[in-house]
Amino acid sequence: MNVPNSGYILLCLVLFLAGACAGRFLNRCVLRLCQHFEVLPAWRHVFARETRKGMYPPTRWYHCLPIIGTATLVGRSPYSGRRILKREPWLEVLNGLLFVLTFLCTIPPQAWGGPASSTVTSLLGAGDLYDWNSPSLLFLWGRYLYFLTLVEALFVATFIDFDLWIIPDGVTVPAMGIGFMGQILGAGFFLAPVWFQDPELLQVARQVLPLLIYWPVNGWIPEWISHHPYWHAAAVAVAGFIVGGGIVWTVRIIGGLILRREAMGFGDVILMAMIGLFIGWQASVLVFFLAPVMALLVLFLISLLRFFSLVKLPPALPYGPYLSLATLVVLFGWNVIWPAFIRLFLMGPLLILLAGLMTLVLAGTLLLLQGLKWLMGIPVWDQSEYNWRAADQLLYQMGEARDPQQGNWRRARWSGIPAGQGQIHELHWRQRCP
Repeated sequence: MNVPNSGYILLCLVLFLAGACAGRFLNRCVLRLCQHFEVLPAWRHVFARETRKGMYPPTRWYHCLPIIGTATLVGRSPYSGRRILKREPWLEVLNGLLFVLTFLCTIPPQAWGGPASSTVTSLLGAGDLYDWNSPSLLFLWGRYLYFLTLVEALFVATFIDFDLWIIPDGVTVPAMGIGFMGQILGAGFFLAPVWFQDPELLQVARQVLPLLIYWPVNGWIPEWISHHPYWHAAAVAVAGFIVGGGIVWTVRIIGGLILRREAMGFGDVILMAMIGLFIGWQASVLVFFLAPVMALLVLFLISLLRFFSLVKLPPALPYGPYLSLATLVVLFGWNVIWPAFIRLFLMGPLLILLAGLMTLVLAGTLLLLQGLKWLMGIPVWDQSEYNWRAADQLLYQMGEARDPQQGNWRRARWSGIPAGQGQIHELHWRQRCP
């Protein structure tokens, strides 16, 4: 058993600290990116500084430290007025671990005297294409930053989705631009080629389906892939974008037509399109089918904790975090997961027919479910509509009158009234919320 050298361990520690520092910025992104629908205003709000002159004491030096400084400000920060959540120091720790884990899975440890091999490699064989002792070390760090961009985008999208059940474009759209440009400039960051097949299986398929005689690819991979690496990288990104987003969009359309309600949110469509752009269409298919398994495992864990009265079972769960979790599992365990499913993608053109058949099976299953509900006397569609009643209006007005800071109809008030009621300090404290 090889033992990692001190330089390798020191590098992991440096990356952990860098990830913790980046986690502090990501906490800011989680809180602010969701406050604007447009991309540019959202990011301007992220980098905007609060101007509160003369209202707060000077910041201590240790408050700028990651994890420790954030932990000392949990609650209501006396320096910015922003509410510091209890989870923020733990998210900084989590992001530091993600920095290290991404490093371990994208850069082969043997390049630094480490004990094991990388888990994220190309199907074409990264060990044959690139020499770890050559200047390709720049390629390795580029691949690390490339996949780290995806991990950080999933980090922000996950916790915004947990909080508000939305995935804003300010998270996914900039990541798509970085992913597309990085894929082209790297020309080798893909997990698998855009297309490959088993020639022997293709010959058998042509005997069953004579139309496949016109299929343009006869070998294992198209010939143009080895001659045009940059065009191939662009094709990997485009195919991943179309297939990743197309799978979720297809489920969304079919579920909406048959169930007459939203089956998948459009934010999930954009999120899967971004994931496919980074990791390719084959890996995005695996992510889509692995995400429900991740959701069931998490739901089982929550139910187990609820049985011991440790947590409360939420009424519903967003789906975006489980797409993100499945992406991390596929990305970090690629060398373990890919050999188990590679034969499925060797089917070549038959894979397209299989995809069409699975789409018909999905539609037929939903129709069968609706038919069973009709036979059992259960309403097939939820036709109930909630109407705003007089009692709801009275309850709303009562809440507004009871707490003037509750609703969105805030007006400038003469400070003498809350001062006379002993509420002036509470009023100033609550108005400092972002």
